[in-house]
Amino acid sequence: MDPRLLRRSGGVRLVLVVAVGLALVGAVLLVGQAWWFAQLVDEAFASARVDTVALLLAAGCVAARGVVAWASAGVAARAAVRVRAELRSAVVADVLDPRRLGPRPSSGRLTTLLGPGLDPLDGYVGRFLPQLVVTALVPPVVVAVLLVVDPLSALIVGLTVPLVIGFLVLVGLATKDQLDARWGELARLGRHFSDVVGGVRTLVVLGSRQDRGLVEVGERHRRATMAALRSAFLSSLVLELFSTLSMALVAVATGLRIVQGDLGLATGLFVLLLAPDAYLPVRRLGAQFHDSTAGVAAAREAMDLLESPRHTGTTVPPVRPAIVVRSLVVARDGGARVSVPDLTVGPGEVVAVAGPSGIGKSTLLDVLLGLVPPDAGEVVVGGVPIEEVDVVAWRRRVAWVPQVPAVPAGTIADAVLLGTRASRGQVVQALADAGAEDLDPDRWVREDAGDLSAGERRRVAIARALLRVRAGAVDLLLLDEPTAGLDADREDQVLRAVRGLGVATLVVAHHRRVLDAVDRVVDLGAAR
Repeated sequence: MDPRLLRRSGGVRLVLVVAVGLALVGAVLLVGQAWWFAQLVDEAFASARVDTVALLLAAGCVAARGVVAWASAGVAARAAVRVRAELRSAVVADVLDPRRLGPRPSSGRLTTLLGPGLDPLDGYVGRFLPQLVVTALVPPVVVAVLLVVDPLSALIVGLTVPLVIGFLVLVGLATKDQLDARWGELARLGRHFSDVVGGVRTLVVLGSRQDRGLVEVGERHRRATMAALRSAFLSSLVLELFSTLSMALVAVATGLRIVQGDLGLATGLFVLLLAPDAYLPVRRLGAQFHDSTAGVAAAREAMDLLESPRHTGTTVPPVRPAIVVRSLVVARDGGARVSVPDLTVGPGEVVAVAGPSGIGKSTLLDVLLGLVPPDAGEVVVGGVPIEEVDVVAWRRRVAWVPQVPAVPAGTIADAVLLGTRASRGQVVQALADAGAEDLDPDRWVREDAGDLSAGERRRVAIARALLRVRAGAVDLLLLDEPTAGLDADREDQVLRAVRGLGVATLVVAHHRRVLDAVDRVVDLGAAR
């Protein structure tokens, strides 16, 4: 079991607590059932009559065990649904948490995890964990009872049960690698399918045959699944074989002593009825072992996502702070490192960051937004290190236009407002200053904004940023290639609007027209 799942999920703790109680009750009923059946048969052989009391007590134990099994299965099934719901909600909340550090997981990974990825928890929580508790409690109880009534049988069972468990462990270790491979194939298939769906329009236009790739990835997933199933079936065969041989030793030893008169019939029958239940929990656990492996893999995937670092700063920087960057270094995926030289952006300054693609311009904006933590150097906001800043309060005071702006479903006016209170005239003016006077504020935009061109999206995002700054709640304006895709007239229009805001502005740019319009230019390529 992943201990992180035990700490985070109340459903798992509930299953374990209920399973322990019901397992102990079931073990007592199991001993009582075997005892009263043995007395019933012994009395029938000795006096040719049926002991009514023993029959009723044995039947009562059987019925009570059925009720215990029903209660255990019901609680476990409900807990499994609760655990899946808890983890799905936790993962969604984690991805949307504004204090989360580091890159967000890919949509393909999230789709796989939140869709079929957590389904194995049904078998893991609903069947394997209760059976694990039963396996931990029932065999020791059986051995202890046998030790009282027949020490030799207790010795045989006590030696052979660990042997069977040892074979279970060996087979399980081999199965685990194959199930991990199956999970990897499933995750790759989900990411591949997500990428294909995301780019289906381009693929159709270019005539790409992605169906062949999906078939190949699906075939790899099928082969990994069948290999895991073969191992699971072989593990069940091994457990059945060794359990049968172990039980045969108990039966032979008990039968010979009954024939020789060294052991009473009632005691011998009690041993023969009770001993198989020392092996049965282990056999059932082995049959459900693949549920545990798949469930642990799913839980580990969710826990890894939920353990991403968080911002812990609580300091609110002063109004209109100066932004100071000193010897900033950020490590990125693949081992690449981004280095940013010393940089200062004072209130009202417009500073451009230039350099070739991949040099770290957008990474610098991510650090200023609190999306990526610095690995070396420091970023100071109004005298407060970025690590100590209340990132949620800070982001409310930052207007950001990324390279690919998001435009939510609704009218263009709604997209420009987006949390800012302003009149319709102010919205129209912001659109005009962003070079988007040709866009109707009442025009409806689809959820994916596919009915807007890239330039129109960027102009809507610029208008949104202008409106936020003019509302008086913004201390820093971050622009990532704001005029890409705009003609010269609209580019000049946007630059004039930005210069007139009087707020600290950091612009990532390549265009000479933008670089000529700012107060200072920091060339990351030249600095490197």
